[in-house]
Amino acid sequence: MLRPLRLLCAAALACASAACSSVDRHAGLRDLATGDFAGARAFHEALLAEEPQDEALDRNEAGVAALLQGDVAGAHVHFREAYDELDDLSSSFGETVSGALRAENRRWKGEPYERCMNAYYLGVTYWLQGDVDNAAACFKAGLLRDGDSAEGFAQSDFALLWFLLGEAQRAAAHEDRGAAALARAHDLVPKNPWTAPARATEGNVVVLVETGFGPARVPTGPHGADVTFARRAGGAPAYRVRLGGRDLGLTAPLGDVYVQAITRGSKVIDHINEGKAVFKDAAVIGGAIVLQNSGSRTSDALGAALILAGLLTPSQTDMRCWASLPDQVQTLVAELPEGRSTLTFEPADAAGRAGGGGAWSVPVDVARGRVTLAWTRTLD
Repeated sequence: MLRPLRLLCAAALACASAACSSVDRHAGLRDLATGDFAGARAFHEALLAEEPQDEALDRNEAGVAALLQGDVAGAHVHFREAYDELDDLSSSFGETVSGALRAENRRWKGEPYERCMNAYYLGVTYWLQGDVDNAAACFKAGLLRDGDSAEGFAQSDFALLWFLLGEAQRAAAHEDRGAAALARAHDLVPKNPWTAPARATEGNVVVLVETGFGPARVPTGPHGADVTFARRAGGAPAYRVRLGGRDLGLTAPLGDVYVQAITRGSKVIDHINEGKAVFKDAAVIGGAIVLQNSGSRTSDALGAALILAGLLTPSQTDMRCWASLPDQVQTLVAELPEGRSTLTFEPADAAGRAGGGGAWSVPVDVARGRVTLAWTRTLD
């Protein structure tokens, strides 16, 4: 009995380990971090056919790469397709049950903060293409997704989305011109001077600067059944923005993606994994005790069944995450002349002093009577 049992357990362990494996997306992130945006985009677009359960994740990753390439229309398509996939949050009973009994190889739905950021990017690409009404609708949808949290205190506290909703409503000349949404953003981040009602509405260009890379998922607990988040590179505290020799001011933080990640409640599947980790250990130990004290074939079968159940029960949490998200989003509001302008961005320290190098420029086209969105990102 013992030799067949050992072989069967080894096979079960191999199957369980295989079930927990997932696609290694580090290559795409390395390409992005080194400036090979085309390579990162191609990497994730190739996975769309190979890993259909990860479509929303790979479309979001490809969308960020496309946006960094300057292909706003291409990025928009990816974010829109991911938005539709993430918006379908209903799961069939079969999918739910199978997710509880095997490794999490189901469709990627992301954490609440990731769903919020998808709505953010879709709104940004709408606005960059001149459609401020749909941009406002996306930012509002992101706020609704922010409410999808197990922690009531953290619901709808995404100041970045409130601010952009207000600015998009101002740009689209909605009924209150975004006053309520802008006031909410100011309540959430009163230290950001650009959220003050007077300054938020005095310019015709809203500047967004994304910095660094967002949170990484880290497995913790027995058998890696729980998950926590680690902060990665975050960029400079602020950026000095200039138009030629004219100083437009310093950007200020408005959205901290890491904070949004750690203030979300755990997904239901994480709690299931914690339960499976307890069951996994109990089943193996219980089976071993039964076998040790066995005096019959029935007891042998029961002990073997318990051990196999423990080995076959996957407990490691889902480690898939949207790795190309920024760490922070900073903002500034400026008044620029009509036509094409070139903004220069330079990292500044906590005291607002620039001059350490690393400057870059972004062209902005300003139309008469319009509020323009200027988007840029630094990966440092």
